[in-house]
Amino acid sequence: MKADRLVSLLLMLQSAPRRTARELAARLEVSERTIYRDVDALSASGIPVYSERGAEGGIALAEGYRKALLHFGEDEIRALFISGTAILSDLGLGANMDRALEKLRGGFSDVQRRAAEKARGRIHIDQRRWNQSDPPVEQLALLRRAVWDDRALDLGYEDRTGASSTRMIEPYGLVSKAGVWYLIARTPQGYRSFRVDRIRHVAERNERFERDPAFDLDAYWQESAASVRSSVERFSVTLRVSPAALDSINGYWPMEHPDPNEPSLVVVHFASERAAVGHLVLWNESVELVEPLALRDAVVAHARHLLERYESSDAIR
Repeated sequence: MKADRLVSLLLMLQSAPRRTARELAARLEVSERTIYRDVDALSASGIPVYSERGAEGGIALAEGYRKALLHFGEDEIRALFISGTAILSDLGLGANMDRALEKLRGGFSDVQRRAAEKARGRIHIDQRRWNQSDPPVEQLALLRRAVWDDRALDLGYEDRTGASSTRMIEPYGLVSKAGVWYLIARTPQGYRSFRVDRIRHVAERNERFERDPAFDLDAYWQESAASVRSSVERFSVTLRVSPAALDSINGYWPMEHPDPNEPSLVVVHFASERAAVGHLVLWNESVELVEPLALRDAVVAHARHLLERYESSDAIR
């Protein structure tokens, strides 16, 4: 497309003091005549581009305009090019990000280009937990378009208790937390957060809505997350964990290490005593309960109940 070619042409002109029409034509796989037409189009749009004749001539941008891209420092380039686009891919934007970075890289100097390549090859970010299911990509793409277009939606939702509801919402934003997506929307009851993987159906409405200009997505999410953290009961358990199980348990339950000289001794915070008992039985011989000692009776009782249940004749039938 011509628009894409004009962007690529502009970035190539920014990366060097001047380039010949023949060089640009070869890089963009068009004729030299097309290059000159594109230069006229850029100039007509207000970009200070000009042609110089002669052996030292070529096509160039005004110096002050060209320097803007060259002012990227190496750390700024690394921030752009660190590998890992899972979140954008969830939204259907992964390919667009790759193309945008490729265009940007085409306008870099050799030093900047090497910094970009090093960043992509040395750091990769994967925000998903192990065994986490893939997000509903098509649904996320529809929600992303509705958020950008201020398009009202009809939403069918199932909450964590299994209760189903259908409602009209005004989608304000999307948030990804540890690979789990949430839709932030305005409802007749106020702003609410909906887990995207619990949305059972969604349909765009014909009407658009008017956003509240005072709404701040970052501030809303920080306040919401703080409210959840403060409302969750913490039941702390001290465990001695086998080295082979440390990584797998820590992947789901953040640990504290009270004694730096004993890495296997950890403190895990559960939402409740019941949750702690269930996980200690699940982790089996991988962990040893250290404190509170009174919890051992509850663990034994829970394990005995499971044993009796599955050894009974009713369970076998």
